[in-house]
Amino acid sequence: AVVSTQSTGDLEEIFRCINEARVPPMWSKTYPSLKPLGSWTRDLVQRVDQFFKWAHTGTMPLLFYLSYFTFPTGFLTAVLQTSARSNNISVDSLSWEFIVQILDDVNITGQPKDGVYIKGMFLEGAGWDKKNCCLVEANAMQLVCEMPTIHFKPAEIKKKAGRGIYSCPCYYYPNRAGTAERASYVVSVDVKCGSATADHWIKRGTALLLSLDS
Repeated sequence: AVVSTQSTGDLEEIFRCINEARVPPMWSKTYPSLKPLGSWTRDLVQRVDQFFKWAHTGTMPLLFYLSYFTFPTGFLTAVLQTSARSNNISVDSLSWEFIVQILDDVNITGQPKDGVYIKGMFLEGAGWDKKNCCLVEANAMQLVCEMPTIHFKPAEIKKKAGRGIYSCPCYYYPNRAGTAERASYVVSVDVKCGSATADHWIKRGTALLLSLDS
């Protein structure tokens, strides 16, 4: 009887959330998102499609949406471990080299020799100069822009980012503080500063987001 009452309460909460176009709390545990129900459902369908094709064909996707993973940091760690085994080195000696692609996605026809292609990221607090492959000031009234696909390539750990490079933090979603259950920070991606300095983009609060809130 207790189980039945609890189940009824859960169902009522789900129906109430659906009626209000909100993602039920029980569903939101699947992966981090601040989207309303409609956008969240479309994301869910695309997410399931990526993993279904991967499992059904046994072939890794050419381009990965990092936001589709429940734990993106776990996937990135697995990529580093795979590279470490292939090169017979310690995974602790590896970090990332980030190569922002100039080519459109349709021209990416094969897997990288090492690492993975990541797409579906958004740049907040800056714009992106695709030709020169660097940060620029955002256009007027532009809050975010879509980031080109980035090659996450395992590389030996460097002492620190070089001059003219901004170590851009990447978050799950616009709420950078995260929640009590999970921090929002995922990884820092090195990108070229362009004509400005790294301090300039730090003051701008420039960051990458895996998903938006709409």
